[in-house]
Amino acid sequence: MADLKPAYLVHGDDDAKIDAWRGRVRRRAEDERGPGGLETFDARATDPAEVATALASLSFDPGIRYLLVDDAGAWKASQLAPLEQAMADLPEATVLVLIARGKAMKALHKAVADAGGEVRECAAPKPWEMPKWCVERARELGLVLDSQAAKDLVSLVGAGQQRLSRELEKLAIALHPATTATAEDVERLSSGDASPQAYDLADALVAGDLRACMTIADEIEAHGERPSRAIYRITSRLREVHRAVALIEIGVSEQKVAGAIGGPPWLAKKTIARARKADRAGLERALCVFADLEVNMRGGGELQLDEDTAFSLALARAAA
Repeated sequence: MADLKPAYLVHGDDDAKIDAWRGRVRRRAEDERGPGGLETFDARATDPAEVATALASLSFDPGIRYLLVDDAGAWKASQLAPLEQAMADLPEATVLVLIARGKAMKALHKAVADAGGEVRECAAPKPWEMPKWCVERARELGLVLDSQAAKDLVSLVGAGQQRLSRELEKLAIALHPATTATAEDVERLSSGDASPQAYDLADALVAGDLRACMTIADEIEAHGERPSRAIYRITSRLREVHRAVALIEIGVSEQKVAGAIGGPPWLAKKTIARARKADRAGLERALCVFADLEVNMRGGGELQLDEDTAFSLALARAAA
């Protein structure tokens, strides 16, 4: 993104590449404009006219203004007219990024092209290319994964990128400080348990995203895992982010925060990013909720609920 265009359409089915694109835009916006420098919109909850209005609004801050729309594929072509008009005359020093999963509408392609922008298609690797993708993704996590281990991992968990990425993150965490993963490590550690989903669930709680919490909880249940097995992973992750929040609030540098929370550098960076957006009081409430849940599941609480119901209620309370 060295030479910026006024508009970008990023679409396709390579989740990792799309997430990387989103991350680069956010980092650039926050590096130039500070925290909150990226204006974000969810197309599932925001119609094109609202984005068009935002584009037309005046900004008295110096520098480039960055706006990002997620899930632009949720819009219908009949809704796009206000946005098309706004994009035909984008204000100077404005960058609009539209992200769409899968194939984007032709109308979005045309609007971006007419604005002098650029379309980037992020096509997912073919199934037979996934072992190579795993090796490359592992390298990004600071892990050397040999070719046989990569093939075994794909055979074990399937060719889904998000699942493979979670399994690789789990391997990196479990093996740290070692930086090499063998086929034996994959067989021993990537058994398909709920651990990666539990970390994702904790991150959704940190973000206060109840919909994501319930979706991931359903995935855990569909995988045959009991909620009680996920509680330890969830609370560990919540405590980790809470500790980072507490250190950041008293002015500790990111480098020292990373050293205090430990783990691989990429995970510490991810934790700090979560912590900067987290609400400390909300984290403390969530930790209390899960402490109560653990007591209830052991039969020591006042509520006599089945495990699934108690877990769902705890998620709703913790994410509120």
